[in-house]
Amino acid sequence: MLNKVQMAAFELIQSDARFLYTLTDIQQNAKKIRSNYIMMCQPYIGIFADGAAQWCKKIGFDAPTFNEKEKEYYASLRQGHKLFEKTYSEYSKLLLEKFVESDNYFYSIHRMRERVLEYYNVGTDLCNEVFCGNTIICALHTPVATLGNKNVGITIKDISVIAGKLAAFFGCKNFPPYQYDDKNNTVKYKDYHFYNDCPLALKNSLGFILFSILCNINYTTEFVEKYFVEEIPQKFKFAYLQYYYLCDFIKDLNLNNDTQFHLNNALQNREFRNCLAHYGLGQFLTEGDVAFNDKLKGLTEKAFNMDYSTAKECLYSYLNDLTAQITEFIF
Repeated sequence: MLNKVQMAAFELIQSDARFLYTLTDIQQNAKKIRSNYIMMCQPYIGIFADGAAQWCKKIGFDAPTFNEKEKEYYASLRQGHKLFEKTYSEYSKLLLEKFVESDNYFYSIHRMRERVLEYYNVGTDLCNEVFCGNTIICALHTPVATLGNKNVGITIKDISVIAGKLAAFFGCKNFPPYQYDDKNNTVKYKDYHFYNDCPLALKNSLGFILFSILCNINYTTEFVEKYFVEEIPQKFKFAYLQYYYLCDFIKDLNLNNDTQFHLNNALQNREFRNCLAHYGLGQFLTEGDVAFNDKLKGLTEKAFNMDYSTAKECLYSYLNDLTAQITEFIF
């Protein structure tokens, strides 16, 4: 029998399982969404699958288990949420290598006239005209080669079966999908030739790196926040995991580029971050701290002495302030 802290963790895992189930429902039933929203969500799917499997093992639940290939894939996949834990030099090298790889690939498959005039090398996602993803980030998130790989869709589909089994184990189908607004939101993609034909005024590698930071933040604060109608834990969780690492990354970016971007780090808390990323609440919460009627089960109250809504308002304010600075700088 689960204690109160374990039950709180179970419900948070169940919520992530329901979110994954909702992504499947969107793919099958939504009519107006055309973007890489699932590929941008890959790190968070990895957190769910890898974290849920490990949690079940510790608790002693007889849940679906990974084979060696799946174990390696999801352990790698979840690392996508920690890209900003890398130094600025490391991150920029990885991102720009993927950019060059994309440019070389799309250059190679076009005829000479198209190469001279224009070809697309980066796809972008927009939610209500706000950039919230790009294909270079998606490639960086994905543990398998994507460009020129005719089997990539089948590979990802096959290896996603275990994630679906885990979601089903946590009873995702016992609940309806989370409500989403496919009517009043415009979610689309647009391809560009960076840097010749792109929306940036700052047409260089720093511009693209900052653009990608913007896309990562906006995926959570624009797409997840606005496309999903209900107030769901993922609206805070996904945004916070970006925020936590960006607090230090932005300082390193400033040192490397003589820039002066600022991100308020008042909510940066490693123990709180660990709870969101690993479901291991027992090292942070006591049974008396658990609040089952709270979206995050009392975690924000324990970490910040704030209720969920107040903490989320602060978090989004800090991130939106950063995106405003970046937007002014690169557009």
